[in-house]
Amino acid sequence: MPLQLKLIHKLTYKLKLTPQMKLSMNLLQLPLVKLKEFIKERIEENPLLNNIEMEDDRKPAVGSRYSLDDEEKKNYRESLITKPPTLTEHLLRQLHLLNNSEYECKIGELIIENINENGYLECSREDIAKAIKTTNSKVEKVLTIIQAFDPIGIGARDLRECLLLQLKARGDQSSLAYQIVDKYLPYLEKKRFSFIAKKLKVPIEKIKQGLREIAHLEPKPGGSFNTETAVRLIPDAILRKNNDRYEVVLNDWELPSITLNDKYKSMIKQKDAPEDAKEYLKERLKAARTLIDAVKRRKHTIQKVMEEIVYIQKEFFDKGAANFKPMTLDEIAKRIGKHKSTVCRAVTSKYLQTPQGIFELRYFLSSGVKQQGGNFISSKAIKSKIKELIEKENKERPLTDQKIAEHLKQEGISASRRTIAKYRTQLKTLPSKSRRE
Repeated sequence: MPLQLKLIHKLTYKLKLTPQMKLSMNLLQLPLVKLKEFIKERIEENPLLNNIEMEDDRKPAVGSRYSLDDEEKKNYRESLITKPPTLTEHLLRQLHLLNNSEYECKIGELIIENINENGYLECSREDIAKAIKTTNSKVEKVLTIIQAFDPIGIGARDLRECLLLQLKARGDQSSLAYQIVDKYLPYLEKKRFSFIAKKLKVPIEKIKQGLREIAHLEPKPGGSFNTETAVRLIPDAILRKNNDRYEVVLNDWELPSITLNDKYKSMIKQKDAPEDAKEYLKERLKAARTLIDAVKRRKHTIQKVMEEIVYIQKEFFDKGAANFKPMTLDEIAKRIGKHKSTVCRAVTSKYLQTPQGIFELRYFLSSGVKQQGGNFISSKAIKSKIKELIEKENKERPLTDQKIAEHLKQEGISASRRTIAKYRTQLKTLPSKSRRE
């Protein structure tokens, strides 16, 4: 191989995510409440950032073409009380959105059943494999999928794995924090910072910097679900209808409005200012601009994703669940020109308030069943039909899965008996024999 090609080949493997890219990725996957906290923390620690109080007549933020009047904002705030899903429900919902085989779903459901309230897997891979009569590798494959679910860090078998999963999701596998957790967590718990610094051959100040990053991780990722009380759920956007057109209005007024501090910015150009002060301000200015840009990118991406979802699911919003269209992460990514992983971050823990209620964006993702004409009908639409048929059935002679399949076929929907059984189970509905009265 020529020397130049070798060099290019070598450089390609050394490519890393820039700090700007990492920040954009991190902010995109944050729920609105945590993004608000993150921005407030950055404002407090960076003198180059100004927090401008939002005025009622404030212009719509970048990426948002519409705004709400005072009455709409009042109605919006009054509608935010809802009962949150349990951790198990939250994980199962994500599992059933994926295009896994029935067998992988069965493995996934067993794994999720054994995840405790703090988000940790309580049994071994071998125990699950033995219970379901499969191989350890197949269990590990499904567990890896679940460990990518929201909340990040879920399904870990110990604290070390939990923290590593969170750092990995941030793209920080080469960071000092990752090395500390990976190799020296027992010493970290004993506060042997000098020992860790010596082993990693870095100054102790660097270790403390890594510790601050670790301190922001969540040791109990399932902890936020440990409540049965109603909570204030803040959606990222509101869907409203003007005539026959739907509009997505981003919820910008919940976030601090940040701008650059002109006073400190001008000090950088002052000739009589100390050089060390100017260098510090330059570094803080760069960080401030990076944050402002990342927030704008987040808004723009979420706006595009939501608008595409609303465009595809217009009949669902107009006519109900029976008109739900199959839609995948891949499809949305192609339509808006983004990577699948970007869309995945954009829909995770994001909510849309609609006339029908508040929905997590992942709710709108659904696999489909291929029909005779080559078209697909979404699994949610089929489930809606199944639920409707069962509600109207003769309770003395309830419909079998085969009979339901035959009824659907008369409506032009092709679905096998096994598919009906699978969807009926996901609807938590008993078989026909157990439904007989």
